[in-house]
Amino acid sequence: MIQIVTGSPADVAAIMPIMADAFDPAYGESWTAAQCLATLVLPDCQLLLARDGIHLCGFAITRWVLDQEELLMIGVAPQYQRQKVGASLLKDIEQSAKRAGRNILFLEVRDGNPAYDFYYKSGFKPIGRRKSYYKMTNGFSPDAITMSLDL
Repeated sequence: MIQIVTGSPADVAAIMPIMADAFDPAYGESWTAAQCLATLVLPDCQLLLARDGIHLCGFAITRWVLDQEELLMIGVAPQYQRQKVGASLLKDIEQSAKRAGRNILFLEVRDGNPAYDFYYKSGFKPIGRRKSYYKMTNGFSPDAITMSLDL
């Protein structure tokens, strides 16, 4: 059974193997440990961990401003993908954001990323596009699609 718990900067080293495995380096979407740590020391950011017993199987990083929350990143270990780990993380984010009085959840996803369908099926709607946002190793620059979910 998957449990979602709050993490801390001390957990960044533990999420880095998932970061390396869950994000294709060709798209430049993964973060370094330094980027994660720099984000998590901010007062309005949080790290959530998905655990299956003692095994770390996924994580999410969010931040908020007033009544708006943003999902910065969600990653699931390959062996746990398509087992509702991402959905469990997303549900926890939505519930905690509602309890905190936030009324909208934002995210961005690379155009062509299969995660778009996951977010769309979860109720997110596309609201904008950032042209050539991602810089791939082959020189191609796909757009970022911004999406929102009313809470």
